[in-house]
Amino acid sequence: MKKIQVLKKCVFLFCLIVVLMVVISIMLKYEVEGERTLPYNISKIFVISTVEGTPTDDGENIWNINIKQVNDLYFYIDKNDATDETIKQITIENFALTKSPQKGEVTIYRPTGELENLYTYSEQNYLNESLTYTGAAIDDLKTLEIANTGGVIGCRVALNNLGTYISNESTEITYDGTLLQNIGVTLEEIKLQLSFDILIETNQNVIYKGSMSVDLPGEDMIQNGSSNFEIKDFGDVIFKRM
Repeated sequence: MKKIQVLKKCVFLFCLIVVLMVVISIMLKYEVEGERTLPYNISKIFVISTVEGTPTDDGENIWNINIKQVNDLYFYIDKNDATDETIKQITIENFALTKSPQKGEVTIYRPTGELENLYTYSEQNYLNESLTYTGAAIDDLKTLEIANTGGVIGCRVALNNLGTYISNESTEITYDGTLLQNIGVTLEEIKLQLSFDILIETNQNVIYKGSMSVDLPGEDMIQNGSSNFEIKDFGDVIFKRM
């Protein structure tokens, strides 16, 4: 009888160890791979990089312009055909500079205006805040709403106070990346890398969280005045349930 009891205990311990190993293996795999199928995916990030300026009438110079470089990010959120869940809200948070520019002050803005001039009234800096879009019938960047079956959200990453362009030549000024040449700012001096988290919450109150980063601005911005490029490779972005 004792031998049988010992054997039963050994079998039980063996089975317990196997189960624990399987559980640990699944947990480790999840940590590495995350969710295999999401109800909603980020299909691309479209980035527009250019330069803007704020003119000042100082009574002495024809042109007195404070220069800033801006990067408008548009996140395209697509629905997985296999899901019947809808978007409750999408949040971008934990903005952090993993590579800081040599010049300028980095600020994160939300859209506040109409499509032709989205950031006219933007003032609050979201660098240490979160930005949340609520699921709605259609996209409305101005009111921070995204279509609950997938759409577009956005934010602006700006480098303020890069310098002042002063001139007394009565020529027309073009507000684009070429202005940086006029104040002696190079592309290398304004390069930055921004990291952030994206949280996708569905109407089932399930939250999926992923972390990613973007390199800004576009490489040909100064030469061409502006730069448009897309980010489509999200192979290293892991989403997990919270």
